[in-house]
Amino acid sequence: MRRAALLPAVFVPVVLVGMAALAFGQEPPAVPATPAVVPSPEVSPSPAPTRVATIFAQNAIVGTQEGQKAAAALATKFDPRRRDFEAKQSALQTFRDRLKSGAATLSATAKAELSQTIDTRYTELKRLGEDIQSQVDEEQGALLQTLGDKLVQVIGQYAGDHGLAIVVDVSAQQSPVLWAAPGIDITSEVVRLYDKVHPVPVTAPAPLRKQ
Repeated sequence: MRRAALLPAVFVPVVLVGMAALAFGQEPPAVPATPAVVPSPEVSPSPAPTRVATIFAQNAIVGTQEGQKAAAALATKFDPRRRDFEAKQSALQTFRDRLKSGAATLSATAKAELSQTIDTRYTELKRLGEDIQSQVDEEQGALLQTLGDKLVQVIGQYAGDHGLAIVVDVSAQQSPVLWAAPGIDITSEVVRLYDKVHPVPVTAPAPLRKQ
């Protein structure tokens, strides 16, 4: 069974969908004791489903049209901060290169000043990176939780339609599933059903401006 890790770990609960249904027979009507009466046959309970399926829940989320649109929007939102981080990172590397190339020619005072600048810039860059990552993790976590809740509902619908007794999420590396036949993986089918249940509106392209 092939694993794939496309995103940081996201909480998508293991889905246990029990679809057992019982049909109860009716009590026979009261009759006189003298005539022989043949009791009504009891209705046997319907057998509970026994089929098992696996799903890569993380892959399913990012594979849906809604998930792809949300990921693109999140990337666009943080793109200015990413470019700012990369610019500061490049400037820091310039100072490091200057200190390295001037190791034999710079005065002790100049070296000390450059080293101090590098330390200060590094601390600022580290804090900026941690701040950006924290915000990304927070928004991504909230987004994936929302999509995960929708996914669980779709999995329940799929399981009911296909007579599944249990659907196991094998996304996490610590999953207890050591091996599973590829034929019981329903990730792609659930993605298709998700897109059908939660369609993404098609946005018309902006009209071209006349020159």
